[in-house]
Amino acid sequence: MGQLTVFGYLREQWTELPIPTADVSDQSLIVVGANVGLGHEAAVHLAQLKPKILLITSRDEVKCEKSKADVESRSGMTGIESWPLELCSFDSVRSFVDTFEAKGCTANVLIANAGISTLKYTKTPDGYETTFQVNYLSTALLSLLMLPHLIKAGTPERASRLVIVSSEFHYLANRLKGADTWPSIIETINDEAYCTSRVMLNRYSLSKLLEVMFIRELSSRLPTPALVAASTVNPGSCHSCLTREVESNPLFKFAVRTYKGLVARATEMGSRTLVHAAIELNERERHGRYLSSCEVAEESDYTLSAEGREVSKRLWHETLEILGNIDPRVNTIVSEYLVQEKA
Repeated sequence: MGQLTVFGYLREQWTELPIPTADVSDQSLIVVGANVGLGHEAAVHLAQLKPKILLITSRDEVKCEKSKADVESRSGMTGIESWPLELCSFDSVRSFVDTFEAKGCTANVLIANAGISTLKYTKTPDGYETTFQVNYLSTALLSLLMLPHLIKAGTPERASRLVIVSSEFHYLANRLKGADTWPSIIETINDEAYCTSRVMLNRYSLSKLLEVMFIRELSSRLPTPALVAASTVNPGSCHSCLTREVESNPLFKFAVRTYKGLVARATEMGSRTLVHAAIELNERERHGRYLSSCEVAEESDYTLSAEGREVSKRLWHETLEILGNIDPRVNTIVSEYLVQEKA
C-alpha cells in the first residue's frame, strides 16, 4: 500500500533525476501554467528539445508575453505560442479550447501544471471554492475537452500524453473519510460551512488526491490499447511560487522557508518529472498511474482502499454531471471516446 514515510520522502527529495532527451521534433506540446515555477522550467526543457510546436499558457496576456520571451531566450527556440488561460474561470477554459480548435491545432502532449495553494476559503466567479476549481474542476474540464485532440494524435506505436501535476501531499489528504456516505461529495467539498480552517489547511492535499482519482477513472475508461497515456506526476517539494500565498502569513512564511531550505528540490530538478512523463518512452507502462521521481509509485492507502475506490467512482460521475452542464461537449466526448460502464 502507498504511504509517505520520512525516510522515503527525504530519499526522493535528494535523488538526482534524469534529464529527458526524447526526440520531439514531430510533436506538438502544451504546457499549462508556464509563466513561473515548474511549468516554466518544464517549458524550457521542452523548448531546448526543439519540438514541432510548443504552446504555453499563463493567466493573462502580459504574463504570456513575458513567459514566451523568457523561454525563447533560455532555450534558443523561436516561434513559441503563448496563450492566456485562467483556471479560475470555466469560460476561459472553454475559450482556450475553442481557439485551439478554430486554429486547427494538434496536441501530442498536454501537461496540466497550473495550480494554487491557499488557506483561505474564497469562491471563483463560477461559485466554486478556488483551490477546488483551479486544481481539480477546471483541470478536469480542460483534460476532457482536449481528449479528442490527444486521441487523434496518438498512434499504437506512440501514445499521446496527458500529464496532471499532483503531489506526494495526496498521501496526507484526510478530509474524505466517510465521503462514501455523503449525499454529494462535490457539494460537501465546496460548502463554505464544511470548509473550516482545519479543512482548508488540508485543501491542497485533497485537491491533489482528487487529481489522482480523476486520472485513475479516466484511464480505466479509455479503450485498449490507449491512444492517450494519462498519468499524475509528483514533482516533489520544490522551490517554486506555489506557496506564495501561504507565505503571506509571517508564521507560515518562516516555517515554509526553513523547510524549503532544508529539503526542497531546485525547481528545474522537479520539472524533469513533468517532462519525463510527457515525452519519454514506455508511456503505456505509466498509463493510469501516479509517478514519483520518474517512476511508477503506489497511490495513497485511502486511494487504494475499498472506500477510496467507491468515492473515486462517485466523484467521477459527479464531476461529469457538473462539467457536462458547463460544456455539452463533455457529454459527447464521454459518449464517443470512453468505454461505457455496464449497467
